[in-house]
Amino acid sequence: MKSNFVKAVTRVVMSGIVAGITFTSGALLVSADVAVTSGSDNYAKPSFEPEYQQVSKKNTNDIAVQVLGINDLHGGLDTTGEVAIGDKTYANAGTVSRLATYLNQAQSQFKKVTKSDNTLRIEAGDIVGASPANSSLLAHESTMHALKAMKFQVGTLGNHEFDHGLPEFNRILTGQKPGKTADTLVKKYPHRNSGIDMVVANVVNKKDDKIPYGYKPYLIKTVNQNGKKAKIGIIGLETSTLPSLTLYDNYKDYKVLDEAQTIAKYDKVLRDKGVNAVIVVGHTGVKTENKVTTGPTVDILKKVNTLAPDNAVGLYLAAHSHQYANAKVGNTHVVQAVYTGKAYDNSWCYVNPKTGKFTNVIPHVYPVLSAKDDPKTTDDQSVAEIVKDADKRVNKKVNQVIGYAAKAETITGRLHNNANKENAAGELVVDGQLFGAQKAKLKPDFAFTNTGGVRADLIVNKRQAITWGSAVAVQPFGNILQVVTMTGSQIRQALNQQYDENQQYYLQVSGLKYTYQKSTDTKQLYNVKDIVDNHGNAVTDTQSYRVVINDFLHGGGDNFTAFKGTKLVGAVGTDTDTFVNYIQTMTSTAKKVVPPVLDRKTLIQ
Repeated sequence: MKSNFVKAVTRVVMSGIVAGITFTSGALLVSADVAVTSGSDNYAKPSFEPEYQQVSKKNTNDIAVQVLGINDLHGGLDTTGEVAIGDKTYANAGTVSRLATYLNQAQSQFKKVTKSDNTLRIEAGDIVGASPANSSLLAHESTMHALKAMKFQVGTLGNHEFDHGLPEFNRILTGQKPGKTADTLVKKYPHRNSGIDMVVANVVNKKDDKIPYGYKPYLIKTVNQNGKKAKIGIIGLETSTLPSLTLYDNYKDYKVLDEAQTIAKYDKVLRDKGVNAVIVVGHTGVKTENKVTTGPTVDILKKVNTLAPDNAVGLYLAAHSHQYANAKVGNTHVVQAVYTGKAYDNSWCYVNPKTGKFTNVIPHVYPVLSAKDDPKTTDDQSVAEIVKDADKRVNKKVNQVIGYAAKAETITGRLHNNANKENAAGELVVDGQLFGAQKAKLKPDFAFTNTGGVRADLIVNKRQAITWGSAVAVQPFGNILQVVTMTGSQIRQALNQQYDENQQYYLQVSGLKYTYQKSTDTKQLYNVKDIVDNHGNAVTDTQSYRVVINDFLHGGGDNFTAFKGTKLVGAVGTDTDTFVNYIQTMTSTAKKVVPPVLDRKTLIQ
């Protein structure tokens, strides 16, 4: 199954084949010392990869090490969808049972070609959180069971590991029993230690500067081949933007240290211990698109090269941005395998047993192909049984019909935004939140939600029915909805904050419409102009309004600081329950759920 990928590049010093990616000229000078080079993966399966057919002569005396990585699984036990890798898009990719098989195939091929048993399986954070019901209703312990069955050895923290507080994540990581108030489904589910060693170097307790729960800043793995030994260091990183990505109560006890400074610090610690080959697993974003690789991970590695020009970091497993990446920043290769188990990265690394340094790193990213695209590859039965068991346990709750749509058509979410960053599922969510606050007699004017909280399309089945599971997949967090008082000026500020970070974070809005136009300020792409309510009345800067937001936004989440500290009027309940209740009410009043018209944001010239 050979893909039709076209080779891509961002910047090179010279043309040629470097560590498994073909580069061509296209200068983008980063600095005198740090180049960023990007390439596209050309094959859908590692068994077709020319570089994985034999060991290069220059590496025959080296120790071969394979790193198999995933990121941002989000409890997607049976999640499928399109995945874009390079300039090729694969349909219906995913599920952990197929991922497990592909990881096993990749490991078998590596062993056959290199005669090496040195394979590390690493996950780069957000393994849980914002998940479908067969993970979330079981407190994500089903996902931990699947990871254990897939033999993952090392992991780091993402922001979603904090969704219910780090103590709860540590409980499911180590297989401890839940508390007395836990749901019966959770209490009855088997509790098992995942066996994953958590490495996170830049999260420390505020009280004593120690890493919580005995997690380690790094691990040292000894690798052996043909009587030769070497050591590999693995440094783990949380994103330093954690405070803007989770509730205050969940991170208030911790400090998150600068990523680059942390890498430089522990790179030196490892080298002082005789470890000259270092891997970083970091929950920081990156993407390779249109021959360019950008993102926080690139910036971090540039800074690392300034702080420690002689660093030993040869491979960086990135995460968080849910995008494809395969690039090289300075001497460090960077990969990211999209998200929700639709892809995986496979890096063949060679270590000189005398110097302990990487002599060659060959990274690639591959899709988890559907059974239609690769019928000869079958699901891993042990993992499939875990998913089947989880489905059975939550089936009654998940399949409960809560309402009906006007048409038997999926109401699409944030993966299907229009040009103005509006999506039907997201606006249905905020319409429901406005309705819920009205029902609670809190007299709201408007409702806003962060689009990152709208996690999925709203699936409508052939009978036009909407199930509990479908609704919860859209709103899985259970954030508390609050009604706050805001001036029109603060509302304008919040809307403008959508456009100050290249629209990385944006809002779904209800109860108002606005126009916006392009700005001459390079730090503010657009400016909001006219804001009106649903009756056509102007929203004025000096007037006060009541606005429904979740507690994540109220804490300044996603860097929407305009919401932070606004006066609380009252609480509505959880966003999950409010959305479910809205769909139920729409149906009980003989109305059908209809996708909103996407006309709330208008770009003007």
